[in-house]
Amino acid sequence: MPEMSRAAAAVWSDADFVTAWLDADPQGERDLLALPRLMAARIVAETTPQPQLIVDVAGGAGKFLGVMLDAFPAARGVWLDASPTMLDRARIDLARFGPRVSFTVGDMTELRAAGVPGGADVIVTSRASHHLDRTELHGFYREAAGLTAPGGWLVNLDHIGPVEVWDTRYRSVRKQFGAYRPSAPSHHHNYPLPSVDDHLDGLRAAGADELDIAWKAFYTCLFMGRLPRG
Repeated sequence: MPEMSRAAAAVWSDADFVTAWLDADPQGERDLLALPRLMAARIVAETTPQPQLIVDVAGGAGKFLGVMLDAFPAARGVWLDASPTMLDRARIDLARFGPRVSFTVGDMTELRAAGVPGGADVIVTSRASHHLDRTELHGFYREAAGLTAPGGWLVNLDHIGPVEVWDTRYRSVRKQFGAYRPSAPSHHHNYPLPSVDDHLDGLRAAGADELDIAWKAFYTCLFMGRLPRG
């Protein structure tokens, strides 16, 4: 496991930290991220109306996977996260899907070692890959693409590092929209966070030939890349 990923995994394995982080998620941020999750499902449906396998990497409480499984009733889901505490919460929040969901604890930079199956129609991840540097991020996209079926989707809803002038503007404005978590427990980030170009370059290098930023608000982007259909 890369050194940066090992440090992040240690934080997210702390039950008290994870519980406090989940409880600090404000209503404003939950509402803000509901839109891009639903957008991702609708965009996937345009090309893949009946996906069979959806993998949620660093799935947290399972919000993204829940949206996807609601949108695609015939699909089964695989939930993966490094945090046992997140696993406990995800089992509760995703219980309504019953045997459609399987759970495993593992690191997002070692998907195969964690037992993530190949042939996924969609691999999603949310608010996790900003802990990776550019090299690790590109490695994640490559491995994820290798587990994705032809014509499948790589979807990443994550925070990015903007240039300084935009960082200042976002910090000033975002509190007015509830996109700020002053009560959330702090944890280490390696700055600068991956940039928009880091993500788009990584998706291209992984083989995605249809990619875009489908949604953006302040520091958070919905990156979507579709692999060739074969």
